[in-house]
Amino acid sequence: MPVHILAQEGGFTNPLTYLPIVAILVLGYFMLIRPEQKKASDAQKMLDGIKKNDRVETIGGIIATVVSVKKDQQEVVLRLDDKSGTEMRVRMRAIATVLSREGKTSDNAESQPAKS
Repeated sequence: MPVHILAQEGGFTNPLTYLPIVAILVLGYFMLIRPEQKKASDAQKMLDGIKKNDRVETIGGIIATVVSVKKDQQEVVLRLDDKSGTEMRVRMRAIATVLSREGKTSDNAESQPAKS
């Protein structure tokens, strides 16, 4: 009785059998990897553009004004309160968003009145 061999030696494999795997990999790249790279690039551009008198929000939710930027040390000095002059030094990566540039308010939540 002959023995059936599942994979023949030197046989031709149809390239269409790999098409679903390739399609999943390409789809995964465009849906997962590329958007994350764009998001990281945009965040880095925002951090590179921070300058004195910008209003920022930290990842902890603190809203403050930038007093100075030390790019070589990756630090920012923030003024928390204008009356008392309270300042805080944080790493640049702790900045979540720039709310306004040079004292000009942006079109986000700061420009809308708070609900009581």
